[in-house]
Amino acid sequence: MMMFTHRPKRTPISNVLIILVLGLITAGTVSAQSVHGDPVDLNFEVINATTGQPGSIDRLVLQYSSHRLNAVLDINPSGSSFEVPDAPISDRGKYIITAWHKNVPYYWSLRGRDLKEKTITLNVFDVINSLDSVTIVGMDVLLKKTESLLEIEFLLQVNNSAQPQATVMADRPVLISLPAGASSVSLSYGNGPEKEEMQISHLSGGKAALNVPLTTGRNPMRLKAKAPWTDGMDLPIGSNVTISSWSLMATPTTLDIQSFDLVASPDSGQNNHLRFKGPSLEAGRDFELRIKNLQASDQKEDLFTQESDSEDTSEAKVAKNEEDKDKSFPFVVFTPILVIVLVVVARKRR
Repeated sequence: MMMFTHRPKRTPISNVLIILVLGLITAGTVSAQSVHGDPVDLNFEVINATTGQPGSIDRLVLQYSSHRLNAVLDINPSGSSFEVPDAPISDRGKYIITAWHKNVPYYWSLRGRDLKEKTITLNVFDVINSLDSVTIVGMDVLLKKTESLLEIEFLLQVNNSAQPQATVMADRPVLISLPAGASSVSLSYGNGPEKEEMQISHLSGGKAALNVPLTTGRNPMRLKAKAPWTDGMDLPIGSNVTISSWSLMATPTTLDIQSFDLVASPDSGQNNHLRFKGPSLEAGRDFELRIKNLQASDQKEDLFTQESDSEDTSEAKVAKNEEDKDKSFPFVVFTPILVIVLVVVARKRR
């Protein structure tokens, strides 16, 4: 007896689904292979760019960048030249190198093919503690008033122009003035792929210390703080280094920013924001702002005009009352007479 096995007929739709599934599986395999890559011997040399002489690093981290950073290797090399054998590298992959020298991180972003083709040169720098070459070349001050707080953000570009090139880690770091009672002070900084976050728990003399390494060129930072809101409170703007350029943006527009030498931008008041540009500030100079909240009672009104209008209205009412009295006079006079006449007529009829 012959037995037959029924096999369902594949439709064009089922064929398409199978192809899609196989494609996804293949894509996943390729993606996994691209993350891990092929084993490659990587060669590094370290140069102290301040002196031009061979240098050294304390730690080297290599990360693969996809949706997040994936660690490839983390080593503590020695000497100015060294090799890392069998590192998994993909030609088309994007990699982040972080090298630490004297506790300062330096970053490089390279494709996998660049890592494979040649010796990778890592430039590191000496560390100096003078702020003579440091200026704040750009600072945006953002203010937001809530019911009981003034929230403040400083978006900073701190420039290090030291020659020869060196990293600045000053004994007394860059200081930023804050209002009285400032709290919840935090700082994010760094030129790498991810910002470093730190809480500033101690404020010296009402100033926040940017106690971070300043590498050659511009160092972007974001300083945040909160202060208790009081109407007419003072806000100092200043630093112990020169501020060559700064601006102010505040919300809501009911805030009244009072100060000399503060220039309103043409678009100030639009989109519920006030915008101003401030003057350059020498090191150690605080620019004082006073901030009030404009209430209805603060709006300028022509009280004399209002009083005149009120008086006119009252006089008109009095005149109208007098006119009404005049109109009702005949009725008031003749009503008793009419009543008497009616009574007399009624008695006669009886």
